[in-house]
Amino acid sequence: MIIPHSVATRVRIILQNRLFITLVFVTFFVLGCSRELPAEPMCRTNAQYPETAHSPAACLIKSNGKLLAIKSQNKDGWHLPSHKQHPSTSAQCTAHKAVWKTTGLNVEVGKLLFTDQNQTQYFACNLTDDFSRQLKVFTVPSWAKRSTSDIELVNPFETQQDQWINETNLIDVREAYTQL
Repeated sequence: MIIPHSVATRVRIILQNRLFITLVFVTFFVLGCSRELPAEPMCRTNAQYPETAHSPAACLIKSNGKLLAIKSQNKDGWHLPSHKQHPSTSAQCTAHKAVWKTTGLNVEVGKLLFTDQNQTQYFACNLTDDFSRQLKVFTVPSWAKRSTSDIELVNPFETQQDQWINETNLIDVREAYTQL
């Protein structure tokens, strides 16, 4: 049986369209829904301040006259971006990683502000680009949605200790905030 040229062309076009639609579907719905963390930016520290030893670390980020705080999915209350100790990483880079993984922000880690009773080092961290500095609303990045439920700018002097998770000493945070 001989198929007329125009019918064969139509069949070929239909098959090409189906292949294209299938590729688009796979790209958007399979690969597009990945929760993999994008490549982590290089640790950014202010060269004025000496690197500190390995320890748990956190960042205090002041933006628009307020302190950047996060809420976790499994905890009530605010806390600062923090991370456990990494054996081969300085405390500054641990703090940088904490901010990136919980907020998606790429900060510069500066001065050590204080060390708490659990040996967590708290650093002054700065938003380094004009876009980030102007943000008033922060969206939780897709890769952080498992742990971070909210990112907001709060005034630490208008909050109470019971609004922060247990590990956060609000008095120390307030004192450090005044140094930012």
